[in-house]
Parts: sequence; structure tokens; C-alpha cells
Amino acid sequence: MVSIIIPTFNRAHLLGETIDSILAQSYAKWECIIVDDGSTDETEGLVNCYLEKDKRFKYLKRPSNRRKGANACRNYGFEMSKGEYINWFDSDDIMHKDFLKDKISILENNGDIDFSCCISKTFKNNTDNILSVDRPTILNSLNFIEDYLINGLYFYTPSPLWRKSFLLNKSHFDETLYRSQERDFHFRMLTYHPKYIYLDKVLFYIRQTNDNITAKAATSLRSQESIFKYFNKVFSYLKSTKDLKEKYKLLKYVIYRQGTNYYNINQCATGFLGRLRVFVIYSRYMISYFLISKKLIPHLLKINIGFLFLLITGKGYKYFYFQNFKPKKC
Repeated sequence: MVSIIIPTFNRAHLLGETIDSILAQSYAKWECIIVDDGSTDETEGLVNCYLEKDKRFKYLKRPSNRRKGANACRNYGFEMSKGEYINWFDSDDIMHKDFLKDKISILENNGDIDFSCCISKTFKNNTDNILSVDRPTILNSLNFIEDYLINGLYFYTPSPLWRKSFLLNKSHFDETLYRSQERDFHFRMLTYHPKYIYLDKVLFYIRQTNDNITAKAATSLRSQESIFKYFNKVFSYLKSTKDLKEKYKLLKYVIYRQGTNYYNINQCATGFLGRLRVFVIYSRYMISYFLISKKLIPHLLKINIGFLFLLITGKGYKYFYFQNFKPKKC
């Protein structure tokens, strides 16, 4: 059985179309766990209508002792799941009728594969209005970490169908992140060296919405801090691992990204005191990045000047932009 896990919050106007696409699946052995993050619209009534007709649906509310957000809902849904396979999905996206069938056939016919995944299309209003085909530059990689960080390998959360046995005893979605949670989850799963097959086939559709609240949240202070936290976790992994051929190039790439991230956090801070707080919390990370190699230490002067200039004026992007650390592919 496949456990489809859907976090939702105030999406009653879109969730029905997502549920209908699940009901239309050519593979019928599934349960759908919908985890409500505290909706104040008609979500509960909508889902209950489907529950009355099909017992494969389950409606859960995020426990009050869990942190608010889709990440906690995804993790809670996993804890409540009973399937041998796991597919997280989003509450406004649409499944192709063979979304489950084509991916589960890969896992059923290849016992050593940990997950199978597929490409998607982005649409607006309806699936006849396609805006783009979302196909990674690299699909089936033999060099996970490098390809994921700089060569165009990526996974949207709904794409992989996971073998549950692979996911057991691992941390899933970081509930403290407000941004980059997808990248963080998939990066950490890749560090376990899974075997996977990426189907070059469109099997789901991502809805583009005009959500100003979401757009503003993406540039908020806590979102920028989440991005910094994700890349710091990547840096820690790269620093500790010994089996990467391009380790130094990838470390420089992370520094290149973190310089911009540090500057962006400052742009979200309020006034001198806000920037001072950012300096106190994050400057030590930036300094530690440049201390990993004698080749990087000379760049500390540039960063330290940047700290002072940014703290006083709120400007100085050039001090945090390291163009020569940027890989040719990124």
C-alpha cells in the first residue's frame, strides 16, 4: 500500500481538485492522510464529504504540541502512515492518473531501489494552461552530492515515491525551517547514498498561485535565516566527509552562497540593533568557513571589512560576493 501524505492549510478552494486526482488513480491500493495545519476555512467539511464516500482517506489535525507548519504535518503524517511506500504531496497540486502506478512498478520490479521519481509541469488555473516543464538537468546521477548542489539535479517533494524501510530511523523534514525544507530533506537523504530511478515522464502538475502572502514570507527574516541554516548544514557535512572528489569546490560554492545569504539576512533586519544581532549570531559561521583552508584565509580581510561596513551602513554587497567561488555549473 502507498501512503499519500498531504499537509494543508486554508486550501479548501483547491484541495478538492487534488483529492479528485487521487481518486482517479489507476493504482488503487493507497491511503491518503490529510493533515490539517489549523485551517479556518471549509477544509474539514470538504474532507469529511470524501471520508463518507471512501474510507481510504484519513483526516488528521496537527497536534497542538507540534510546531505549526507543513513540515510538522508531513512528519506527523509519516508517523501515522501504514503503507509500505510513502509519497508526500501538496494540497494544491494534481496527479496524473498513472502517478502511483508508474512509480510503484519501478519499486516492485527492483527490490534494491529506494525511491522512484518523475518530472512535472507547472500550470496556472488549469492543467491545459502549462507554463513550464520541470525537468532537472541531470536525472539519474552517479555523483549525488555534487550534482545536487551545483549540476542541476533536484527533486520536488511530491516527485519521489519512497520505500518506507529506507525512511525509517531517519530525520525527515526539519520543523524549524521556513524555507529550503525541500532542499534540506533531499540533501540529507542523498547523504545515505540511496538507489533511485528518475522517470523522464510528466506524472504530476504543480499549481502556480498568485499568493502575495507566500511571496512576502519567502523574503522574510526567518525565511532567510532558514536558507542560511540549510547551507550551514551542507557545509558541516562537506567538511566532515572524506569521500568527495570535488569537496573543496563544493565548500567554496557553499561560501559563495552563504555570503549572499548573510547579506540578505541583514537586509531583513531592522536598523542598527537588528544588524548587530545578525552579526553576533552569524559572523562566527562566516569566519569559520574561511578558516578551513590556508587558501581561503586571505579572504577574511574582505569579510571583516564587510561586517563593519554593513553593520554601520546597511550596505556593502560587494564584500560578500565571491564570484570566483561560483562553479561554472550552479
